[in-house]
Amino acid sequence: MDSRQECLKLLDLLARVIDANKGYSVNGISDGKRLLDAHYLANKYAKHALTAFTVSRGMNIQLLSSKAIKIIDVGSIDVLTRAAFEAFLTFHYVFFAPRTKEERDYRYWAYIVAGIKWRKGLREISSEYKQKVVEDEKQLGKLHDDLESNIVFQNLHDNQRKQIFQSNGEWKWAPGVKNHVSWSNIAIDAGFSEVLARHMYSLLCGYAHSSSLSVHQLAQAFRKGEEEYLISASIATLDIVTANMIREYCRLFTKAQSVLDIEPVASKMIEAWIEIGRRLDENLEIGQNNDSPSCFTQYPYP
Repeated sequence: MDSRQECLKLLDLLARVIDANKGYSVNGISDGKRLLDAHYLANKYAKHALTAFTVSRGMNIQLLSSKAIKIIDVGSIDVLTRAAFEAFLTFHYVFFAPRTKEERDYRYWAYIVAGIKWRKGLREISSEYKQKVVEDEKQLGKLHDDLESNIVFQNLHDNQRKQIFQSNGEWKWAPGVKNHVSWSNIAIDAGFSEVLARHMYSLLCGYAHSSSLSVHQLAQAFRKGEEEYLISASIATLDIVTANMIREYCRLFTKAQSVLDIEPVASKMIEAWIEIGRRLDENLEIGQNNDSPSCFTQYPYP
């Protein structure tokens, strides 16, 4: 299938299911604030993915010292794809995956605490900021009390409970797990194949952190005029992740599900991409010395 055209269709569908919640009110809903934050996070994902797709088409840039030039910014596409990927993984871990109220509350409260602690570590630069810090302290006090009474939080090791309230605000701790839950493990839990959850995610991180491999890959692709080959992997990744984002958003918000209920073709497209994401290891024969080309195979080091 044409992954680029499918990406456009999926992003349009995502925009429509999110728009179906327009005017959503938290009034009278016990966990309304949590759901509203899930909605905001889905919007963040959509903007990252839409921007990555737009940049993938190439841009005509007018510089002051030269004529207009066309740029295919593969590196930025991968950075945006990684940001979108992590937005979905956060959505899955914090808002979708929990199956009990205790776990749902714990993950959400820990996630909020992390954001507040991170902001607290910044330098105070305005009176408005100082006022916000005061408000944050009040919220932290309540969240601390809420977490202390939460069964999941109580089952963490002492050091893990302390880490949640440290300045770096690490929020992905789980009972019985020595280290915090990794993005890759969350991706596996969401149903992604190893090649996406570990290999592709690691590659995208390399672009975000300017690893030497990513620099050489970009240079080689530019020299050979094969930048589209690199882009295709990010677009296919966005297809898979967007399909999962749509499914989880609609299961969280029943009003959004109505958009899919009247479009059986769209629903089949979503399920097809979800299945592709689940079976990539099998299709690419990971670990079986398969040398066949694929957009998900790392571009060779020069």
